[in-house]
Amino acid sequence: MSSVLGSTAEWLRRATARSTTRERPSRRDLFTTAFRLGCVGFGGGISVLSQIDGEVVKKRGWLTPREFSNTVTVSQMLPGGAAANALAYIGMRFGGWAGALAGYVGFVLPGALAVGALSWIYVRFGTVPSADRLLSGFNAAVVGIICAITLKMVRTGVNQLWQMGVAAGALLLSAVGSASPAEVVLLAICSGLAVDLGARRAIARARGLVGRRPPVALPEDGAPLDPPPRADRPPNPPSPASTGSTTTTLRTPLLVGTLGVLVAVVHATGLDAQLIEMAVVYFRTGLGAYGGGFAIIPHLRQMVHAHNWITDRQFADAVAIGKLTPGPVLLMATFIGYLQHGWLGAGVATVAIFSGPFALVGLLGTWLDRVRSRRWVRAALRGLTPAVVGLMAAAAITLGGSFDAKVEVGIAAATALTAVRFDVNPVWLLALGGVARLGLSFAGL
Repeated sequence: MSSVLGSTAEWLRRATARSTTRERPSRRDLFTTAFRLGCVGFGGGISVLSQIDGEVVKKRGWLTPREFSNTVTVSQMLPGGAAANALAYIGMRFGGWAGALAGYVGFVLPGALAVGALSWIYVRFGTVPSADRLLSGFNAAVVGIICAITLKMVRTGVNQLWQMGVAAGALLLSAVGSASPAEVVLLAICSGLAVDLGARRAIARARGLVGRRPPVALPEDGAPLDPPPRADRPPNPPSPASTGSTTTTLRTPLLVGTLGVLVAVVHATGLDAQLIEMAVVYFRTGLGAYGGGFAIIPHLRQMVHAHNWITDRQFADAVAIGKLTPGPVLLMATFIGYLQHGWLGAGVATVAIFSGPFALVGLLGTWLDRVRSRRWVRAALRGLTPAVVGLMAAAAITLGGSFDAKVEVGIAAATALTAVRFDVNPVWLLALGGVARLGLSFAGL
């Protein structure tokens, strides 16, 4: 009897060990999973993050729900698209820098290819009157979507008078003062630290008030983030530098040689100076993309206008195509780069605008995971949220300036009201906006 009980206990122990052992994905698994998510990642924000949750937590079991919640929090603290940042951070946990690159590139690649194809079609057929009306409808719908996201953020993350002041200041600095997103974000974070850690703390102590801080919400996700208590923090992920060092060393000469050949080819075309200038502009823009692609629209438009790269109407079309395709809205840089220098310009612009956010995920992701529950981090986020609200409002004003008719104002208003009232995929709203504008043009409007 005792032997039977002992063997049963041993079987239960092994079964429990098997159930708690999680699969460690390879770099190929990370890339293919991210690529598949990139192909269906329409809508952005919470819709894509929920798809990632279903894939890596519920289906594959790579992360626990708590670990994924922490990943989402970290991805929102950094510039760039939250979904792309989350996949890069997941890749970093399991495969180091190579794993992070596999997750990031896998997610961005489908949208980049789609934007490239649409750019080629745009150059060949974009001047057709019917296509022009269709794109103007897309532009109007994009403005409505931005307004809806801004309103949702105001309701979830801007609930204090000082935060409203930060949002208004960010709007003025971006729309009128020509400030870069990085400058606006820095001032907003300093404001959050000063108010939350300084004045509010002194007043609360003087009055004897101790209350729970409001949750933090960042753009495109629309849901409050309340970091978990420190006791529930997961163990630190394994060091990514523990594997693959020999392989990396062997591949370094080949990588350097390949880069040298590419530089020589670009120099032979005589475009190296223009491409370097373009790369620097997009790299700086990517570093300031807090809240995703919409927040950088005013600054990027100013840079494009200063260099006379494309027209205001082409810029509005770039934003619409960036939202229409799967993946981050930052892919509008791919469209602008294609209009400048064809496929070479599209590649340089894409790599440049995403390289900054990707580098920050790899360099700061693990550290932010450790300090995400600190008081000063939450204070900084409370200043960051209203700043992004102001940047989003400035983006709506910037794009709204390209409207050619009152009909487009009506489409934008209808899109905003629909997006606020109903949970509709933004891609459907874009399609309806384009079809509505095309139909009204046939009616003479």
